[in-house]
Amino acid sequence: MKVSTESKIYLITLFLGALYFLYSIIISTYDFINIKHKNWVNAENQSTVYSSRRSTTVTYNFIKDNVKISRTYPGILEGINTWIWGIDKKALIQNISFYIRKKDEQKIKYNRIHHQKDIFGNKLDEIEPIPFFGLRTINSKANAFLLVLDIWKYNYSILVAFVLLILPYFIFFILKKIFKIVIEKNQNKEIEKKIGGYQILFFILLVINLLV
Repeated sequence: MKVSTESKIYLITLFLGALYFLYSIIISTYDFINIKHKNWVNAENQSTVYSSRRSTTVTYNFIKDNVKISRTYPGILEGINTWIWGIDKKALIQNISFYIRKKDEQKIKYNRIHHQKDIFGNKLDEIEPIPFFGLRTINSKANAFLLVLDIWKYNYSILVAFVLLILPYFIFFILKKIFKIVIEKNQNKEIEKKIGGYQILFFILLVINLLV
């Protein structure tokens, strides 16, 4: 049975979304297998909140011995993991337990952490941040399932997932409004139903990522 142009565009973008999700699962599994647990005493809390008319971004930074661990979250949608950290987020000095990736531990061990650079390649005062996972109070360890979800939350970009979700509609707009191309509509109700089901599934994954 012939597949319409509209359906082909939907299916291609859904395939890309599936590939990206699979990639995030593979990377997250590798990171979990090679994760390293750390305890920090008297770490400096330099967390920041950036607010604008459109959005709020919260960045949690903890620094010790010229090493900065960091995670950034979209405002009130920080997720379940940040709610169960068990620390006073406003305290300037923290005793914390967390996990980092093996490759980041190697950076620390062999002093390969560099200063961030501006668009011209000049060094800034800010040191390169290292992502952390499963943060808890000192000498505590995160539940394995929640730790996996936290790692996946980092590896599965909400922005990329959202762009892939709306990409077919953007393509339709460009073809219709700019190139004046008439798109062959889908007449197969079965294919249309499957496309709708997969779109809902990827939307649910996006929501789950925000919540965890």
